[in-house]
Amino acid sequence: MRFVAPTFLDSTLRRGKSLEQFLGGVVLNGENSIRWLELRPVEESIQVWEFVAPDLGDQENLDFYEFLGSEEGTLAATLSSSSEALAYAHEHLSATSLRWLNQGVAQDEYRDFIVAGRPISWPAAGA
Repeated sequence: MRFVAPTFLDSTLRRGKSLEQFLGGVVLNGENSIRWLELRPVEESIQVWEFVAPDLGDQENLDFYEFLGSEEGTLAATLSSSSEALAYAHEHLSATSLRWLNQGVAQDEYRDFIVAGRPISWPAAGA
């Protein structure tokens, strides 16, 4: 099973492990880009990071972290609990509760996005 079950999201973050969610494509400044989120435990809080990078990949090149270059993501929020961080990501950044992944697995979602033809809406119907 690729996705972390909603009942394990809190415990994953409490163990100090990040969660990621691939959100699909977006056009930024006229350039096709991709967007993803990371919930990152830091000390006694959870940071919510948003990343946007050029959509440069193909089925042989899925390492979208490299597409960021020297830029970093945007720290969207720092919250005191995992439940607050998850609620923030869902309410403000279009995350869904059933599509959180362990760190590093979002590239599999990116591959599926490419194979599906880079649909405007992600996940694509039936994905």
